[in-house]
Amino acid sequence: MDNQLLKQNIRLTGVDNARELGGYISADGRTVRDGVLLRTGKLSSATESDLDRLSKVYHVGKIIDMRSEPEINGSPDIAVFTRNPVKAYDLIPEGAEYINLPVMDLMRIISDNKRLVNNLSAEQLNDPFYMVDVLVENKLLGDELYYSFLESDMGKNSYSRFFRELLTLPEGKAFLFHCTQGKDRTGIGALLILTVLGVDEETIIEDYMLSNSYNNDKIEKRRAQLEKISTLSPDRIDKYIMAIESVKRSTMTGIIARLKSKYTSVTNYIITELEVSQSEIEFLRSRFLTDNA
Repeated sequence: MDNQLLKQNIRLTGVDNARELGGYISADGRTVRDGVLLRTGKLSSATESDLDRLSKVYHVGKIIDMRSEPEINGSPDIAVFTRNPVKAYDLIPEGAEYINLPVMDLMRIISDNKRLVNNLSAEQLNDPFYMVDVLVENKLLGDELYYSFLESDMGKNSYSRFFRELLTLPEGKAFLFHCTQGKDRTGIGALLILTVLGVDEETIIEDYMLSNSYNNDKIEKRRAQLEKISTLSPDRIDKYIMAIESVKRSTMTGIIARLKSKYTSVTNYIITELEVSQSEIEFLRSRFLTDNA
């Protein structure tokens, strides 16, 4: 594990992609405070030692779960996305408040997906590679889905509330936010927080890309499984893994470019669409940045 992974790692054994935003440098030379802004995958597999660490080492005060109800409850309707849906309720460390802020309308996506699959054969439905292509083409997976997190009413409302909860975090407490794998909706949350704190775009993109390193073992395990059961080419398997398991740089650069094109800057998007005022931005910087002296 390289130095950056070690630095951001919050050392949880049962939670995927568990890391923090502490240590990144703001444009004004200050540093994001260590141990207060945590990003992870779902907490349903947290161990007792993980919960103890989140409570006693990080003093987590709020947990923001950006998953939809069907994900949390393991609805069979999401099998096309997960292949094996199971109940995945967060385990909550002592002293933390749990807040569910679903970013995407998964029931609408499922409904749209059902309309698509009505026209598919049983063979096509049972081919996960084919289904990924269909979902990406119809903007139910991939970069367009990401952008919908930021432009849909549900996404805007949830990310706006996300900032309300951050603004009211009690002193001495940490703020933990997550989705299922801690890479997509969580990655957008990290983009928004780090932008507000004045962290440069390249650092934000590199933080996003760390999901591939933190999830590397899981990605390689899935690749090995697919190679055993499939006669598809390595390139085709890579495409599937990129859509489901990993992240790509062009996704985040594209999101940033689209926000800048429409709103002139990511910060202006946050101010105009998420209704976070300039004075609140200054408050967040005073709260979550520290001088290097």
